[in-house]
Amino acid sequence: MAPSHRASSPPRGLSRRRWLALAATGAAWLAGPAALAQRPRQRRRVTIGLLREDSLFHLPLTVAGQLGYFTDEGLDVRLVGLGTMTALAQALQQARVDVVSASYVQLILQRLRERPWQSFVLMGRAPMVAMGVSTRQLPYFEHVSQLRGQCIGVATEGPSSRLLAQALLAKAGLSPAEVQWLELPASGPELLAWHHGRVQALSHADPVMTQLELHGELRLLADARTLRGAADVFDGPLPSTCLFAHSSYVQSRPDLVQGLTQAVLRALRWLQTAAPADILATVPPSHALGDRALYLAAFFRVREGYSPDGLLEDEAARNAWRLVQGLEGVGPQPGQAGRMAAAHTNAFVLRARRVTGVPP
Repeated sequence: MAPSHRASSPPRGLSRRRWLALAATGAAWLAGPAALAQRPRQRRRVTIGLLREDSLFHLPLTVAGQLGYFTDEGLDVRLVGLGTMTALAQALQQARVDVVSASYVQLILQRLRERPWQSFVLMGRAPMVAMGVSTRQLPYFEHVSQLRGQCIGVATEGPSSRLLAQALLAKAGLSPAEVQWLELPASGPELLAWHHGRVQALSHADPVMTQLELHGELRLLADARTLRGAADVFDGPLPSTCLFAHSSYVQSRPDLVQGLTQAVLRALRWLQTAAPADILATVPPSHALGDRALYLAAFFRVREGYSPDGLLEDEAARNAWRLVQGLEGVGPQPGQAGRMAAAHTNAFVLRARRVTGVPP
């Protein structure tokens, strides 16, 4: 007698496709946890907006992506370079990006515009900018007061380079109105203003500053790429790049934010000890801009500026708030200090340290 096939037929009211799917799930459970573990886990998409993907400010994100740290957290992270802070702010406001990677100072400025955004992991504990004068334009330069009436080039990417220049001028008794200002990008024809003598001093980020130093075109006046240099000119620590999002996003997706935090912390720890060969093997060649030796030289000048633990200390947050109030167009903001305290949370970093067993 032919064998019966009734056992493989779906019960009444259940489609054959649904029946087969349930049967497959049951078979996996019978096979045990190992079989279930082999099933691919769907990764959650996260879009992170930043100014330029190849910037050293965002290197921890590149490392986390290249070494699979985001994947380990079940995340599918896409980095999107938008060029300007205005474009980044609009993209976050319109939910075209989920998270932004930018300076903590930029976050404060956005919160002053009534945007309830919150950072949750700090990637840079120093501004990673430096300032110097042209050895050709000012060969006999002796004191910052000599910059009165001169033109200072500052980076278009964020306010840190302007903050550095203003702090240095203030220590010499000069106001921002006593010099001329010209915004310059990290590369491109506009930077020719330096080579053509249109600017006499430059406050900028790497690799531009390292390149000009190595070529003997620039005499360094202040170096906020190191902790000591930043503290000397800013009278205390000044935090730099962080990840932030709308506070409702942070609150409604704690697991996702936790995964981002843990991946970034792994990248930050890796950067503390990475050898030159490790950097070159990990960073995409396009980020080196055709000069690997210059890229490495710039990296080792800014490495101390990367946070080793992702925490934003209270002293650094207070100092950032003080300096922001000195920016042109901002001014004193009485009664706002308490609101600025909510601009950052260390909760996700502290939880990550408990999970991984890293001592507080």
